[in-house]
Amino acid sequence: MKEEQTSKIGYKEILKQTEYLKIILASLINRFGDSIDAIAFTWMVYALTGKAEWSALVFAANQLPSVLVQPFAGALVEGMDKKKLMVVTDIIRGVITIGLAVLYVLDILNPWIMLVFTLLNSTVEAFRLPAALAVTPKILGEQYYAYGTALHSTLSTIVQLIGLGAAGFIIGAFGIGTAIVIDSVSFFASAFILSFLQIREENLRRDKLHVKEYVVALKAGVVYLKEQPVIRNFCLLAVLLNAAIVPLNSLQSPLVQEVLGQGSELLSVYSIALTAGMGVGSFVYPFISSKLPVRIQFTGFGMLMGLEMYSYTWGSRFQTNIFAIYALTIIVSFFIGMTCSILVSALSVQFMKTVQQEYLARVGAIFNAGASAATPVASLAVSVFTAIFSVSQIFVFSGGICVIIFLIMTLVHVRLE
Repeated sequence: MKEEQTSKIGYKEILKQTEYLKIILASLINRFGDSIDAIAFTWMVYALTGKAEWSALVFAANQLPSVLVQPFAGALVEGMDKKKLMVVTDIIRGVITIGLAVLYVLDILNPWIMLVFTLLNSTVEAFRLPAALAVTPKILGEQYYAYGTALHSTLSTIVQLIGLGAAGFIIGAFGIGTAIVIDSVSFFASAFILSFLQIREENLRRDKLHVKEYVVALKAGVVYLKEQPVIRNFCLLAVLLNAAIVPLNSLQSPLVQEVLGQGSELLSVYSIALTAGMGVGSFVYPFISSKLPVRIQFTGFGMLMGLEMYSYTWGSRFQTNIFAIYALTIIVSFFIGMTCSILVSALSVQFMKTVQQEYLARVGAIFNAGASAATPVASLAVSVFTAIFSVSQIFVFSGGICVIIFLIMTLVHVRLE
């Protein structure tokens, strides 16, 4: 009977989950603001410094709290009122962001102040992320995870595309300051929506958390993770996936110019096709998850992603045929975006299903920190390899490693459920 009810679940049923829809709406507003800010902040950094190295430094500062603070934040978040924490952190981030915009408009902002504001904002976010992860299972039944995650991801991709498209117009027409103000307003709007969230939380701390209690809670989360091989494997998969997509993000321009022999027009096509593929991948994931075993979802699509990365190098064989180059780029980018999205959706859903709710904030914080750490480490490795190997060779190597790792996972039957 339970299997019959589960098979009837679809997107219509998710639209009836009003509390989860509040989470989605708040997230979409945030995503729109962040999409605009992603462009505006990049322009602002370069406008203030005129140096590319500052962009790298600010990017590192943005990632640092996710790696260093979040694993310790999870133990604090576990016994807190997570709804209140999400609302408060959104308000704080809104204040920080609007402060940054005011300083920029008043021409007081300098690179060092911007670096401090970035660290503050990311540190606050390091507390919000575990709270958001732990809230979802409290308002959404396990049977809805696949479709709920898919709907959230699909809509986020659409909103991100709209935000990225609108960013150029907003910056050009109204300036960088206005774009950053829009991002700050999105935080306040998110906090307002989340304030209406109806959620019942148990085992909340009534008193202040003492150092000894915090250490015990932190150790308990680590011990739980050590005793759960499936969850450890999910954490390693998150690191692997984030590392695998680094060449796709960091070598976009060299790929288009050196391997495919084209200009900025193809770079736009590449980005649009990749993002569109991600949206489609998240949308179709629930249907795929109902047909394929969990192991195949990871290992099969993992090997496919490696083959798709290698496929980009075929473009060097017919650079003079613009139609073929564009067709190859659109097809490969779309499918690699779809594959990545399916893998990320599968990982998110299985992680929530596997981790006990009382440990979700703590273990989720470690999960997110490991995934975040993979990006700068892999980026550094890619930057070193580019001095030794061609871009084409790096994509062949990355794709091959991806196929080999997931093939080994298949052969040795790594535990994934």
